[in-house]
Amino acid sequence: MTNAGQFAGRVALVTGGGSGIGRATAIELGCQGASVAVLSRQQARIDETCAEVTAAGGQAIGISADVTSEDELTGAVRQIEETWGRLDLVVANAGANGVFAPLEELTLDEWNQTMATNLTSTFLTTKVSLPLLKRQGGSIAVVSSVNGSRNFNYPGAVAYSTSKAGQVAFTKMVALELAQHKIRINVVCPGAIRTNIGEATHPRNIDKIRWPVEFPQGVSPLAGGPAEPAQVARVIAFLLSDAADHVSGTEMWVDAAESLLVG
Repeated sequence: MTNAGQFAGRVALVTGGGSGIGRATAIELGCQGASVAVLSRQQARIDETCAEVTAAGGQAIGISADVTSEDELTGAVRQIEETWGRLDLVVANAGANGVFAPLEELTLDEWNQTMATNLTSTFLTTKVSLPLLKRQGGSIAVVSSVNGSRNFNYPGAVAYSTSKAGQVAFTKMVALELAQHKIRINVVCPGAIRTNIGEATHPRNIDKIRWPVEFPQGVSPLAGGPAEPAQVARVIAFLLSDAADHVSGTEMWVDAAESLLVG
């Protein structure tokens, strides 16, 4: 079945596409007509996402690659070019919480790993995509977090929050540079989401630095609990679409104002 949605004829790359927000975004873009390259590291999850994109009416290829490796990401973009001959949409979503620990206990290796997985991967994904994006223009969405952009109150998340703040700064810095090539870039900052990112979260001794502050009971009335990945995916799709053709260098929070309550 051929999908004639708003992204028909366009090709998307979604990193971290095997689960959570990445999977939901790949499916959303497929539903709207895009051909989607699903990039992750676990082949079984890649295959599952590709199957869902196809079932939604889109086309998909799966690519197993390490987002911290320039060579592997370059190879991924080469595969996209060989398959579809173009690249229009990029979602730099891959990331991990990493180690949450008191600053004096956080090792340099743990710091570097979080920076590489979250921030360096954003730089590399954007960089290697540029040659194809420049051919006709395009749009990039970076997935950051409310932590590091509007919230700084999660004990032990110094490396994670710093990497997420870096993604926001990166987006703003390159937005002007890429504008001359008709490439837009924006950053999405989700709050609590129902994903499996907890698998890549490693808290250690954070009770030692938890501050004795009592927050308001419950959550924002609009939120009602963590968001579903699909709710973030729809915002990403909007930012990638022509409906947002005058939006670049902008962060968008997807948290039902929750970070204003406890930020």
